[in-house]
Amino acid sequence: MQRKIIIANTYYQLIIAIQMKLTIFKNYYVCLMISDHSRNADKIYEKLSELLVFDEIHYIKTKELITDRNCIDKIQDCIYICFMKKNRYSYILSDISDKFFNELICYNYGVDIYGLYAELYNSNKDIKISLYEEGILSYGVTASMNYKKKIIKIIRHMLCKKDITEAFSTFYCFYPELYKGSLSVHAVPQIKLNSECSDILSRLFNVSSERLTYQEKYIFFTSVYDFEGGSPIGEYEVACAIRKIVGENNLLIKTHPRDIRTIYEVNGFKVDKNSSLPWEVIQLSKDFSNYIFLTVSSGSVLAGSLMSTNPVDTFYLYKCCDLTGNLLAQKTANDIYNLLSSEKMKKIFKNVKIVERLVEIDRNCK
Repeated sequence: MQRKIIIANTYYQLIIAIQMKLTIFKNYYVCLMISDHSRNADKIYEKLSELLVFDEIHYIKTKELITDRNCIDKIQDCIYICFMKKNRYSYILSDISDKFFNELICYNYGVDIYGLYAELYNSNKDIKISLYEEGILSYGVTASMNYKKKIIKIIRHMLCKKDITEAFSTFYCFYPELYKGSLSVHAVPQIKLNSECSDILSRLFNVSSERLTYQEKYIFFTSVYDFEGGSPIGEYEVACAIRKIVGENNLLIKTHPRDIRTIYEVNGFKVDKNSSLPWEVIQLSKDFSNYIFLTVSSGSVLAGSLMSTNPVDTFYLYKCCDLTGNLLAQKTANDIYNLLSSEKMKKIFKNVKIVERLVEIDRNCK
């Protein structure tokens, strides 16, 4: 039986990993490693362990291990990954009794993956390394090389060992026709409402039907660009203008996870009580096809639509804001424009529009 090991650092990665296990990897042995990169990941790990989705599941602490490396750590990583049977990332696999795997799947391709490959290579010299998507903007992801990785490659070749670059295999995604990279591509089925995957996600994140009583037709997804990336872009003012257009009782605000302000609550807006939950999970637990999504630049609405088979009318409003003093907002707006302008994407995102003026929302929804 084929044995797969998947690294999940974010909830999006966790969602697609669950769908892969339930579909294309249904008859394979799959070991899932959930890292501490996401808030409350330890609690999600405990719940997922009880649901028995994966054949094996472990919680790993790698965030500080990766981000807090100093110069000595980097030199030691190179030496240990090349010459030793163990390296400082080997501990990730310490609770796994059988380290023979046919494929390692990840999205965040960093030095920890090099370390894992070096360790797993000792058990199977033919192990493959594959990537999986994390939203539509990740389809251009590549396994990049820097000088440290090149040094590791040269030394491993001198020692007659394969380098990780020779093990690259597959890119797993929902829309294989959009991938133009060098890896082979494998389709992951979209997640249907009331499917086994959506049911598991609802239980995993405690998304009950009582929590999904969305009465407001319009849901506005905030971004971070009123407090990050440069000068405020006027997103709050846009929300105020939308409230006047659609009506106070017909608008719900879904705040960004990093937005700790209370500006919307104190000014009388209705704020989604589920704002702390991954939106992709909410959208995969309820049919929102009769709702209207509004956002300046949020990528969550696109991510949810990519995974789900239920399209939702969505309006991007960044042209109604002033982005001149915020470079990050400008980059995001440019990425969204290029994505939605692509001929191949127009069919997939046929329900998504970029509007010039807020009055177009009212006009398009009548």
